[in-house]
Formats: sequence, structure tokens, C-alpha cells
Amino acid sequence: MKIPVSTDVTVRDKSAWVRWLPNALPAAGYITLDNSSDQRLDITKITSPDYQKITIYQTTAESETSKMVKLDKVTLSAKGGFAFTPGEHHLMLEKPTRLIKPGDNAKIVFFLSDGKVFKARIPVRTSPELY
Repeated sequence: MKIPVSTDVTVRDKSAWVRWLPNALPAAGYITLDNSSDQRLDITKITSPDYQKITIYQTTAESETSKMVKLDKVTLSAKGGFAFTPGEHHLMLEKPTRLIKPGDNAKIVFFLSDGKVFKARIPVRTSPELY
């Protein structure tokens, strides 16, 4: 059974990048997704042919320290969206299935609460400024 692809969700221009780390260390992914539909959409699952595991994390501050909290889902507001940005939310991409290096693109599949998916190719960089 083929899963329908969402046309309501798009990537905000130049918002997507994966922070590359050497030696197959877990990488952080950042992306801003816009939702043009009239309904809110939850991202309930994320997969990739390039990584064995992808988890959503939120960075929270407590006193003078910060910690990462795992989230089961995030919500794209109706006629709005959601941003995975450094210091707030990120995708933790673990156990690459191939050698990934700066200049590559990571393929990411977002599963939405309306039964559709959104697919993105996210550039792998050492810095967000390298476009």
C-alpha cells in the first residue's frame, strides 16, 4: 500500500540542515516546516533510509544547565508550522546506514497524523551558513 504524500507541508527556504559530526556520531537535524492546510498536523514518526533511528528532542533549561527531553510528537499548527532550531528542538539522527559526509543530502520521511507523509532532502553541513 502506497502512503499518500502531503502537499500541504513544505520546507521553509534555507531552513534545513544536518550538523555533520565525524566517526558516525549522532547528528542533529534542523528544519522549519510550514503547514498550509486548515488543520493542525502532528508529526508522529520520522524515518530515513540514511539513519537507523531518528528521535525528536527539545532542549530545556533548568537553573544554569540544560537538558534534552525526548518528545513523541510535535504539532504543525494550522496555517502555521513548526521549527526545529538549534537550542530549542532538533532531530537526533543516529546510526547512519552509509558513509555520510558534508555535501550529502539526508533523506527524511515525516509521518503525519492525517495519514500522509512528507519527504525532505536535508543538506549535511558542518555549519548552517554553508549554502
